[in-house]
Amino acid sequence: MIVSIASGKGGTGKTTVAVSLALAAQDVTLLDADVEEPNANILLHAQINSVKKATVPFPEVDLNKCDFCEECSKFCAYNAIVVLKGLKVFAVPEMCKSCGGCVLVCPQKAIKEVPREIGYIRHGEKDKIKFIDGDLNVGESFATPLIRQLFDFVEGGDIIVDCPPGAAHPMVESVRRADFVVLVTEPTPFGIHDLKEALIITDSLNKKVGIVVNRADIGDEEVRKLAKEREIPILAEIPYDDRIAKWYSQGQAPVAMSSEWRDKFVELWRKIKALSS
Repeated sequence: MIVSIASGKGGTGKTTVAVSLALAAQDVTLLDADVEEPNANILLHAQINSVKKATVPFPEVDLNKCDFCEECSKFCAYNAIVVLKGLKVFAVPEMCKSCGGCVLVCPQKAIKEVPREIGYIRHGEKDKIKFIDGDLNVGESFATPLIRQLFDFVEGGDIIVDCPPGAAHPMVESVRRADFVVLVTEPTPFGIHDLKEALIITDSLNKKVGIVVNRADIGDEEVRKLAKEREIPILAEIPYDDRIAKWYSQGQAPVAMSSEWRDKFVELWRKIKALSS
């Protein structure tokens, strides 16, 4: 079972919920797919056992074979191939999607693909929890190739995915494989707006969804109204609590500090498993 913990915006408490759920469930894999700002291990404290480079195929042109016909640049829908006639042909890393099309259409077979490093993938453990995260190199334009590779290292069993914030391509890639999506939100105008954006994606992917309302005792009732209208279950409500803020500032998840919160997240995991079946 794959459970993706997502949100339409940053700062809703998504990572706190994901890590707390993993600590309560145990015997799971926690996958931090927020490769542009991975921070789940600040709360989990897993021992990192291995670090591997992540690469994507990247076109390299042999100018001894190239006749500057421009077939590669004409084919590339992303304008990632630049042809300077008689001088140079090269691909732009920030625009190339590593599709391999330029290799296929080159009449002179002058293009081959070579690995281009985009970041790192780390593996670790915390008690019975397996941990995987990715760290995208600064300046990389596309997070989705690295997110996709993270899932290749999962060995099976139950998986909890800490998704990137927002409702763009990285979030889509992180929930695409999910059996169940938990959307963490807050009862504010920004929260309801971005929750609706996230629901557009989960609807289009036909995903089962539940809501966790963080800082539930502030703000308005719009999230609850939306959940009732859409018949989406509210799985848990987390109040505004100074203790949680203090634990977070110390790098500790609520489940690690309080038996009360451990019991609540054990119950949340039970609800998710029941709804995903």
